Amino acid sequence: MRVDHVALRRLAYWGARYGPRVFLEHSPRLLGLMFAAGLPDMRAHVRENIRRVMGPRRSLIETYDTARTFMNYAACLAEGLAMERGEGQRAHFSVEGRQHLLDALEQGRGLILLTAHVGPFEAAAQLFTRDFHAKLMVVMHREADAEARRFHDELRRRRGIIVAHVGEHPTDALPVLAHLQQGGVVAIQLDRVPAQSRELETQLFGATWRLPAGPFRLAALCQVPLMTVFARRRGFYDYEVVLGERVWVKKSDLERGVAAMAQRLATDVERAILRDPTQWFHFQPPRQA
Repeated sequence: MRVDHVALRRLAYWGARYGPRVFLEHSPRLLGLMFAAGLPDMRAHVRENIRRVMGPRRSLIETYDTARTFMNYAACLAEGLAMERGEGQRAHFSVEGRQHLLDALEQGRGLILLTAHVGPFEAAAQLFTRDFHAKLMVVMHREADAEARRFHDELRRRRGIIVAHVGEHPTDALPVLAHLQQGGVVAIQLDRVPAQSRELETQLFGATWRLPAGPFRLAALCQVPLMTVFARRRGFYDYEVVLGERVWVKKSDLERGVAAMAQRLATDVERAILRDPTQWFHFQPPRQA
């Protein structure tokens, strides 16, 4: 069975949502280790990414950090699936840069949040819908298993999160454009480039890294700011969220090129990863030239 099969997603949800607290709090460590052991290709990619961040180290240390990455991912996934629990509703968020977000929301003109597969990005969405009452749309790639996608999207919808799937057709971005024009907040992950999309070349930990050009074009077209947001899991339903300052993109910037701006955002991704490299959930090799 594929790891993204709907049956596994449902099983993970029911265990996390209705299992005892001790199960939710401690079982992800074991489950993470099991997946690490059974997915050698992903394990190799994670090890490569950690080595990119930390440099070559003793094999035992790299193996330990690789295992921790899978365990951290399992914990973040389980808590994200079970945000409807009482513990999830009371999740604690320590927010750095709160005023940046408040200033942007006060203007009511729309906002693009830029993040990456770092830390509890699913659970962090709760912060924006619960504490800031933002109309949040999350832009994602379509999962291979359509049933798994529909199941998980329904969970997000119940938390007040709209999901837009992109990557198959240029018109996929139209709902995103409409949401921004209505003053909504759109979250986009920088470490995934949709198929047939324009790319911007940057450097990440000394290697070539490509960012999607779409967020910059959307920001210029809708005249809304960009803002980075990265989360880190500190413990059971305990998260740290760091918000960056607003960045504006003008149409003239697109004509001159936004290489410097893209690199600035890539550097923000670097800083987020360095807070805890074992919470960088990029389970595929970095795209290089």
